[in-house]
Amino acid sequence: MRKIIGAAAAGAAMLAAAVLAASPARAADCPASTACDTTVTFGVTAGALQITVPDAVALATNGPPGGFAYGPLGDVTVDDARASSTPSWTVTVASTSFTTGGAGTGEVIPNSEVYYCSGNASATTGTGVFTPGQPSPCDPPPPPSGVSLAVPQTAYTHTGGTGNNSATWNPLITISIPLSSVGGTYTGTISHTVV
Repeated sequence: MRKIIGAAAAGAAMLAAAVLAASPARAADCPASTACDTTVTFGVTAGALQITVPDAVALATNGPPGGFAYGPLGDVTVDDARASSTPSWTVTVASTSFTTGGAGTGEVIPNSEVYYCSGNASATTGTGVFTPGQPSPCDPPPPPSGVSLAVPQTAYTHTGGTGNNSATWNPLITISIPLSSVGGTYTGTISHTVV
C-alpha cells in the first residue's frame, strides 16, 4: 500500500512541476496605481515575389495577310509578398516569332510584328506607384496599340511604398500579319519576367 501512495505522490509532484514550467515568467509584483508592464513580441512573415500568367490563349480575332490578329492575353498578376521596405519591381515582356507548318517560306511572322499594350491595372493592392508600360487605351487595330516586341519591353513597374503589394492587368496582343503570310494556325510564346 505504501508503494502505491508513494507513486501517486511522485506523479502529483511531477505534474505540478510541469505546470510551473509551462507558465510564462512572471514580472515582479507592482504596487497599486503603478503600471505593470509585459513585453510582447511577434513576427511579420515575408514571402516571395512572383508573377502569374495564362498557360495558353487563342487570340479572339484572326486576320488575313496584310491585316491583324488581336485579342486580350488574359490576366497577368504580380504578387509581391516580400514584406520589404523597398518593394520595387519591374516586369519585362518578350516574344518569339510566330510560325505555322514547318516554319518555311511565308510561315514565319517575326516578333517585330507582335505588339503589346499593357493598359492600366484592373486591380492593385498596397502602397507605392504602379505604372503601366503602355497606358490605356489599348484599342484594336489599325494601327496596332502599344509597342513592338522586336526587343523586350517594360510591361509594368512598381516603385515606392512598403510591405506587400500586387497588380493585375490584361494586355492587348496585336499581330501585324505580313502580306506574304500563308494560311494556317500560328504559334509563338510571349514571356513575362519580374525582377
